[in-house]
Amino acid sequence: MFPDLATRVVPLDELKARFAAANEAETFGWFVQNFEHIQERAEQHDKPVPEIHLVTGPVRLEKLVPESPWILVVDGDLEVAGDIDLSTSPYDISLFVVFGEVRARNLRFSGSACCYVTKSVELTGGCFGDHGDESAELHTARLKARVVMLDGHTGVNATELDAVVCAGEGWGLPLHFTSKDVASEFFVPEALDGDGYHEESVWELMASGKDPFLPGAWEKLRARRVEAEDRLKPL
Repeated sequence: MFPDLATRVVPLDELKARFAAANEAETFGWFVQNFEHIQERAEQHDKPVPEIHLVTGPVRLEKLVPESPWILVVDGDLEVAGDIDLSTSPYDISLFVVFGEVRARNLRFSGSACCYVTKSVELTGGCFGDHGDESAELHTARLKARVVMLDGHTGVNATELDAVVCAGEGWGLPLHFTSKDVASEFFVPEALDGDGYHEESVWELMASGKDPFLPGAWEKLRARRVEAEDRLKPL
């Protein structure tokens, strides 16, 4: 499941103790709720329930691209030199929990990837979320990135958000790019799809080390004064 990680399979009771030790006892209910959905789906499709894989940090990897469904808990910090791609197959609920900090170039949570990072997610590139109607979600105390790009079905729950945000309205996020803006005035042609930007194209550009913004466009968006709602832990 995780060939580059020295994980061990743990029972739910041990994980409950880990949540408590990390001062996250109240968040364990969120984990259990999603785990029960995973069990139900496995039973409906006559497949084995994914095992809970635990690894003790600090963990350092070149990349992290697990094949869904998966359950990964990192007890400590996680540092990835390249990208973290937590995309899942349709409705393949998967769980990603880090008791610590996450550092990487780009991060994508897509489909049914349920993600919770207790401290911070710090990215030199972008954070991408899509197909949140299938359960994709990201909760963290602090998210820092060059850009956060979400489709209209996906939100981010971060107490502190330090990034240029391109997302749908209604999530209470600080929107730097709005429906009044013209995408072609900010993004390179390769990032466009019709009259707007295309999240998948922007992800592919940034994953290949390319900048999706036109010269000076990111700085212009970054300079905008925006407001956001207070965010809470998942309960």
